[in-house]
Amino acid sequence: MNKISLVYYSSTGNTYSMAQAIEEGIKAAGGTVNVYKVDEMNKDDIFASDVIVMGSSATGAETIEENYLVPFMEEDGAKFNGKKVYIFGSYGWGGGEYADNWKAQLEGFGANIVDMPVLANEAPSDEELEQLRKIGQKLVTI
Repeated sequence: MNKISLVYYSSTGNTYSMAQAIEEGIKAAGGTVNVYKVDEMNKDDIFASDVIVMGSSATGAETIEENYLVPFMEEDGAKFNGKKVYIFGSYGWGGGEYADNWKAQLEGFGANIVDMPVLANEAPSDEELEQLRKIGQKLVTI
């Protein structure tokens, strides 16, 4: 069973509800997960995990959270090499292009993106939340 860490940034609560759905899926499959708000993350624990899950709402000009997530990735990019990673998030404008850039950056560090990101325009739908629960279940044994 995989050790999973989930770190998220949510400005309006939409990404937080998505993180909760992933956590529910992990627990329903018998797994455990350490969940961190972005400003409370434990980098050592996160990189000791088999699977790293990251969520961020789009900020500014379609970017991930810039005060914690961007430095986390840029300062420790090499530590993502060979790691299983899943990303998700929400946006309120644009089309969620920030996730394409985020995915490409992680792949450039050598991360293995384990599934396509689920992105919600504003609040996640019931279908998106269910999809995230299923991904959470999958993360336990991938």
